[in-house]
Amino acid sequence: MKKIVISALSLLLLLTTNSCKDYLEVDHYDILPGDFMFQSEENVEGGLIGCYDTFYPSKEDNEAGADGSMWGFKPQYMLSNHPTLDTQASGWDKAYCTEDWTSSSSEFLSLWVGCYKAISRCNTLLDGLESMDNDLFSEGEAGKKKIEAQARAIRAYNYLALAKNFGRVPMLMAGETYVNTPSKPRPDTEDETWQVIIDDLAFGASVLDWTPINGEYGRITKGFCLGYQAEALMYQEKYAEAKTLLKEIIDSNTYSLVPCFSYLFDPEKAWQTEDVFATVMWTDNGNNMSDVQGWSPTEDHYMTACYCAASMEYNGWGSLFVSWECYNSFEEGDRRRAASMVALGETNPWTGQTIGANGAPNVKTGSEYMPNISSLKYWRANCDYGSTINQPFTMHLLRYAGILLNYAECSFHTGDETSGWDAIRQIRERAWGNHEVGLSDPEYPIAMQSETVSVPDARTYYTRYKAEKGYSADVWMIAVNMERRHEFNAEFSLFYDLKRTGMIEEFINLEYPKGVGTAPGSDAAYQDWRTYRTFDYNKDKMLYPIPYQEILTNAEIGPEDQNPGY
Repeated sequence: MKKIVISALSLLLLLTTNSCKDYLEVDHYDILPGDFMFQSEENVEGGLIGCYDTFYPSKEDNEAGADGSMWGFKPQYMLSNHPTLDTQASGWDKAYCTEDWTSSSSEFLSLWVGCYKAISRCNTLLDGLESMDNDLFSEGEAGKKKIEAQARAIRAYNYLALAKNFGRVPMLMAGETYVNTPSKPRPDTEDETWQVIIDDLAFGASVLDWTPINGEYGRITKGFCLGYQAEALMYQEKYAEAKTLLKEIIDSNTYSLVPCFSYLFDPEKAWQTEDVFATVMWTDNGNNMSDVQGWSPTEDHYMTACYCAASMEYNGWGSLFVSWECYNSFEEGDRRRAASMVALGETNPWTGQTIGANGAPNVKTGSEYMPNISSLKYWRANCDYGSTINQPFTMHLLRYAGILLNYAECSFHTGDETSGWDAIRQIRERAWGNHEVGLSDPEYPIAMQSETVSVPDARTYYTRYKAEKGYSADVWMIAVNMERRHEFNAEFSLFYDLKRTGMIEEFINLEYPKGVGTAPGSDAAYQDWRTYRTFDYNKDKMLYPIPYQEILTNAEIGPEDQNPGY
């Protein structure tokens, strides 16, 4: 039997305007015999890099019948953004804006196969690692545990993605792969799924340090394990336990908010102080995309880069159009809007390109899901349609801002309102530019805040917002989620946060009222860019369907085991 292993571990010294850091570089992998992998620490380290490889999209992800898998995986671009209606589309992915997906939608299979591919690699590694003698490792048992901790954390990350999207899923453990264990039932309760995730991450947190092994950014750390463990506990409504873990991250002083919000998305600034975990991607082709065109790309990371960085003044073909509702929801003085989106008629401050300069308004015809507001988080290069991309390209998978907002939520749930509002205050102080005061960056196109300003009190503002919109949720719950909406727009998390906190139905109904606005297809639609929602919220769509292919091939899962509503 053969196992997948990365051919080599190499280091890349990436120069940024911040500092010089070592990065974990993930190359193409080769197929090597399993017994060879477990003969030495070097070889098993190579197998571990094969597990890290699964964080990145590549052409190999189109295997196993998952058509277009790179569109739907790593992270879940459409699945985590579109159902909020804040991020919108007009093509084949419009179904995800209208809750019109089915169990046969290829994106679900892509997520399923992609996650189990990662889990299978981790399980293969963990099984072989168990039989290796401690003296094969330079640090003995401690070195062996470090490899185990990283593999288990990567496995937990993928099970967390599966649990958030599908609920109960088959739990393959060490030695079990998607190939050798094609049939396994779903556990009886979701708690069984969560417990595996929590145990894996707790082990990782007990072994790993705050700083990455060998100084290689991209490695799993203690912060990664504690942050995602806290998230899993929040799904179980174990807020006191989650708060303790989040407080440990905060008190470690390992991370801090980047002073300028816009810095987070600067291609020249990778792995900043706010990144608990990120993936930094690039192609050997540089910014030139012309040699990697088509839907069967020849370059790793192609889809991620292209999907997020299409030239929006040419209408784009990614799905990171932002709604007018989201654009208009920012408070006066909140600098996050100018740093993360540009609307029809406005000019991208980094490229000088103007939205609508090439006829983009016409895409409104026949679709309410093209509002012509583009994400500046992913459009920092002067690009032409389908030809250039941002390089390098950073996906912020877990930011310190998210740790603070999760801490705020847990604080409110446990009766600690003071800590909750203080965490929100920290987020808003940065958002209004007060952390920028004193920075000198004359080449940056958005001028830094020169004087400290008074930030509106969050509790006062959201009390008024609740009354105006008609929310029944607690003021603090609205505050936490609306700050997430503005902080993480187009960052692939809002849907999960809204549905976990129970706010998704009110959010859709109140932020995007059904039938309000102008239906597309008429001249009047060009003057009314509100999202024209025609569908009713469906609670059964809050978990995605088990892919039909899994039901057909897994003897332990039948149609009767499908999630409700499908």
